Amino acid sequence: MTVVRAIIPFEANIDYDRLPIGFEIESVNDIFVPEDKNGTNVYEYPTIIRLCYQKNEEDNGKLLAAFESWGSRYPVYESTDDAKTWNYVSTVTDNYNETYWNEWMPFLYELPADIGEFEKGTIILAATSVYGEGVTDSTITLYSSTDLGRSFNAFCNVDKAGGIDWGVWEPYLIYEEETGRIYCFYSDDSDPEHSQKLVYKYSTDLVNWSEKKECVACKDPDLRPGMPSLVKMGNGEYILVYEMVGMFANPIYCKKTTDLDDWGDVSDYGKPVKATGKTFGSSPYVVWSPVGGKCGTLIVVGKHPIKGGSDTGTDMFVSFDYGKTFAPIDNPIPYTLDPYERCAYSPSMFLSPDGATLYYVNNPPCHDATYKITVAKINLSER
Repeated sequence: MTVVRAIIPFEANIDYDRLPIGFEIESVNDIFVPEDKNGTNVYEYPTIIRLCYQKNEEDNGKLLAAFESWGSRYPVYESTDDAKTWNYVSTVTDNYNETYWNEWMPFLYELPADIGEFEKGTIILAATSVYGEGVTDSTITLYSSTDLGRSFNAFCNVDKAGGIDWGVWEPYLIYEEETGRIYCFYSDDSDPEHSQKLVYKYSTDLVNWSEKKECVACKDPDLRPGMPSLVKMGNGEYILVYEMVGMFANPIYCKKTTDLDDWGDVSDYGKPVKATGKTFGSSPYVVWSPVGGKCGTLIVVGKHPIKGGSDTGTDMFVSFDYGKTFAPIDNPIPYTLDPYERCAYSPSMFLSPDGATLYYVNNPPCHDATYKITVAKINLSER
């Protein structure tokens, strides 16, 4: 195992010996590497889960990963040896929206409870389907699998809107145990009063959804908060992280609430996620682990686009006070920018049930003009 240390020679990171938590990289392995070394297809938006709620106990612990492959749907891969090796199991296609094709932003989720007619352990994939070569329409569509990802069936649209400038994008699902609701947070371009805003709907059966509600709708209509990710922390608060396109370097912001259906003043931008003067530049993802002292450990990842002004290397950010302050740590999958700047776009993470194992997936560049999907397994331990 490798202890995380400095990898990219930017501003020095914090002293690891003073952290209340240990980070050890157990393995870094490729999930998918394109065969065509000269190809120009883009592979991004990786998403990963570790199965926890399967009836067959032997299936719990298996890993599933999916990602966006431009123009060729959503490939799904499986690991049965804790992220060491990966095998292709299926490709998700939209069999619900006639003449639409699924293209962008997949998100994997395993139901932690029975919801409507969907049993606990059902695997859900949320993604954006689009219509027409010019992308004139968009939907956020849900797919379900009851055979460990071998097949997926599209069954509903959470929302439907226009095309590139008027669409709905980047779904993120989260379950609220107290109410039995499942929430879908996403980016919304369809409001003529806002270039983009963050909204959500909720459901108790995954089929019938509430009216759309705002959580971040900035006073400046040209700002574009987007790519939401959120998690419930040990103090009962939820923290929502999102990019703020339209500000210099597209910084990551965050807001907190104790009620997923109450985000207070939605015109409040929230506060930027910073660590020793460093900032992210887009596509954030957040998880919280109970490991790491009385407040546990909040981990935020994102893309650092150097051309956008966020010249901070490839750090992860960690917080040991529920997101009041952050510190930078080294990225186990460091990357450099490429001519298309699609590398490391929308990384994601998943924690084991005890919070002691972090699976971090990203799309670093490979060959000369394309990308691969890579996962790091990181062990977290109390000091």
